[in-house]
Amino acid sequence: MIRKVIAIGWLNVQQMLRNPAEMVGAILLPVALTLVFGSAFGGGEQQPTTIPIADEDMSAYSAQVTDLLAAEESFEVTAVARVEAERRVREGESAIAVIVPEGFGAAVERGDATIQVMRDPASENGFATMAVLQGVTVRMSADVAAASVYSQMPFPVPSTTFAERYLTADALWEPVPPVSVVGQTVVASKVRGDAELASNNTQYSTGFTVMFIMFVTFGGASGILEEREQGTLRRLLITPNHKTVLVIGKIFGIVMTAVLQALILIGIGAAFFGVPWGSDPLAVGILFLAYILSVTGLAILVSAVVRSRDQLSGLMPLLSVGLAMLGGSFWPLQIVSPFMQTVAKFTPTGWAMIGLTDVVARNQGLEAALLPAGILLAFAAVSMGIGARLLKFE
Repeated sequence: MIRKVIAIGWLNVQQMLRNPAEMVGAILLPVALTLVFGSAFGGGEQQPTTIPIADEDMSAYSAQVTDLLAAEESFEVTAVARVEAERRVREGESAIAVIVPEGFGAAVERGDATIQVMRDPASENGFATMAVLQGVTVRMSADVAAASVYSQMPFPVPSTTFAERYLTADALWEPVPPVSVVGQTVVASKVRGDAELASNNTQYSTGFTVMFIMFVTFGGASGILEEREQGTLRRLLITPNHKTVLVIGKIFGIVMTAVLQALILIGIGAAFFGVPWGSDPLAVGILFLAYILSVTGLAILVSAVVRSRDQLSGLMPLLSVGLAMLGGSFWPLQIVSPFMQTVAKFTPTGWAMIGLTDVVARNQGLEAALLPAGILLAFAAVSMGIGARLLKFE
């Protein structure tokens, strides 16, 4: 029996591999969509923030402001005149502009220097730049304080200029400041529903893989309807094979085809889009197998209910795209309303995306895959059982 089931299933896989149109829909289209959506919504590296700076003092102290800002890897400092800096902020070309006014150097030595900033209050980049600029002023203020204290010592000290004492104090900040902060990136590993979102490439690679697996399973079910219309299934009933063997073989063929497609898309996502599929292969495999079985059951159920292949062809894109949208294939479920998040949990795509986001994007491991996989397997058992019972061979 097992050998017959495998033979029937492998025949279905060969039929797909021989059909160029199905190969394009199953492999090339999801890869192209992942690339397009990932690029369109910022899947590449973040570009540095351009900061126009107008140095009207042209002193060693004002040059230090420019140098310290330019040392920040996320900034790109551009020297401009005050008028140009004001125009860029006013017209929205830059989120922030820095003005170092004339007399800044003399004011530093007096201890009352100020740096002028113009920024868009709604810009996150402007807010981040202000934080860095505050750090620059703290460093310069500490250097001024150290240089001033030196001249106020109650005992004789070597005669030096303010600038020399300032440079001596400033040198203590390199290569690392006297007091520093060490940051650690923490990946959510315990709490489901954490606010951590998948990167764009991860979101779209997982989402389109989930959606097109459903297309493949519906395509396999459509093949069953085609064989029924051509009378092939009816002729199979006169062979020594029992109907149960034939049904299981057809289902096995659909599952094999979907597994093959999933493996190809996972490999492409890892190689070309940097998707961390391999962080927990066992959890990813369990989730995809449970999801493939669930949507195969759905496809068998729908094919048993509809009357013809044309009806299924009309329903297939509607169901596939609709369930993909409800389940979070096109956007993270965390950004939709609580009601829509609840709706997603009534769909196999929703549970697949919940599990894959936790495992792939949040690195939560096998434990996070068990509940989604269990629900998907329950869905598969119900839909596949009803669908197989209702499926007609003639």
